[in-house]
Amino acid sequence: MAKDIIPGTFGTVNPEQVIASNPDQIIITGGNWEGYVPGGAWVGVGYGADEKEAQRKLEGLTERPAFTGVKAVKDGNVHAVWHQFYNNPYQFVAIQQMAKWLHPDLFGDLDPEATFKELHERFLPLPYKSGYFVSLNASR
Repeated sequence: MAKDIIPGTFGTVNPEQVIASNPDQIIITGGNWEGYVPGGAWVGVGYGADEKEAQRKLEGLTERPAFTGVKAVKDGNVHAVWHQFYNNPYQFVAIQQMAKWLHPDLFGDLDPEATFKELHERFLPLPYKSGYFVSLNASR
């Protein structure tokens, strides 16, 4: 959506641009930022996150003016992924989840939860806890 309006890696997209673009899918990042913004509107996804609360906050984001009437909201194709996937060696798990959201017909056999669980069991010092993804579309 923003390739023609943001010249580089980072930039600002105005709410009007989101409405005008009418995206089919919306993917946001979130995390447990309670210590920084107590009670904030951020979507709390990540290690052991409260998935019902994350779902509630994701639904709340759809009430913002930028999402008014856009196709992604109408179709329930609004998703959140743990923000910290962006800067670590297991970001491929987030890519698997995004592939499922964006192209479920092509990537229905992917199981990002199972992938991340196996990664935890084999290589990480903490036991796996779910909560890294949330979607308004229950089928994805």
